[in-house]
Amino acid sequence: MKMNWLKLKEHLDKFLPVYVTISMLLGFYVGNHVNLKPYHNLLKTLNMLVVISMIYPMMINLRVEELKNTVKLGKQLVVALAMGLIISPLIMYGAIWIVKLFHPIDHTLALGLLLAVVVPCSSMSIAYTGFTKGNLELATIVVALSFTLAIVTVPGWLKVFASSYHVAISAWLLIKTILIVVITPMILGILTRSYLIRKLGPDGFLRIRPAFPAISLLGMYTIVFLIFMEKAKLIASKASIVGIALIPLVIYYSTALIFMTLIDRALGIPYKDHMAITFTSVGKNEGTAMAIALTAGTGLMAIAPAITPVVQIPFLVGYVKAWRGIAGLWNCRITATPD
Repeated sequence: MKMNWLKLKEHLDKFLPVYVTISMLLGFYVGNHVNLKPYHNLLKTLNMLVVISMIYPMMINLRVEELKNTVKLGKQLVVALAMGLIISPLIMYGAIWIVKLFHPIDHTLALGLLLAVVVPCSSMSIAYTGFTKGNLELATIVVALSFTLAIVTVPGWLKVFASSYHVAISAWLLIKTILIVVITPMILGILTRSYLIRKLGPDGFLRIRPAFPAISLLGMYTIVFLIFMEKAKLIASKASIVGIALIPLVIYYSTALIFMTLIDRALGIPYKDHMAITFTSVGKNEGTAMAIALTAGTGLMAIAPAITPVVQIPFLVGYVKAWRGIAGLWNCRITATPD
């Protein structure tokens, strides 16, 4: 009996917040009831293997050949990249500042929250764009460009924010981490995609393509479990950590979605391009953020990216569900039902 990868992918996508929550709770329980010290080296190796299993399959579906089409979409690309790489981190910085007015936030946790939004956009953004009849070509280009620019933007922003929070973090370590968890898997993914298309043909590749995001999602759930297992005692000693981390995330997603809707309308960007810009600039690749945090982070840095899907998915799915009303703001008459 053949594995139906498409059904598995759709199932894992649909219940992503549920599985993330289960992984968090299970990891927290195990971490509080098992002595992990004898397994430190084993867990370190396991973390790296799971990170690779999560990032590498994701890169196989990355269509970097679409980069050649960037010239004709100049304004839209500038808006998408400015929002995703510059404005998003500033919105999160502001959200953290607001929360700190009422409750202190551990500096390492704050850095983790910023990491959750400075990483490239999620490849799932392309799917959300398709559901809302948005510009798939533009979404694909933004995803590819975001991962390419990550080698500069992620370490750059983290160094700036680490300095502002007085957290010591090595710029070289960040660059090395990006090379390990983003650039190397990207190169291997491009080579694998090319090989599979030559070996199986375009139709054969399309049949197995859903397997890669399904494997990435399984890897992500495992990473969430491992993070909460290894940080369980630290979380237990500071029980309010997760609850506090959720507040800036809620502020970020609500503010960013409203901001993008208003700014795209003001700039006269067409509805289809707006959807591509919004999902690729607001939605973030929490898997990459967790991978970076595990490889280069300290303390609570990995917690924020681990809980981000619990907030990100409902907000982005909610925006998908409201696509007809949003299209109405552009006076668009799109009668087709989302796929």
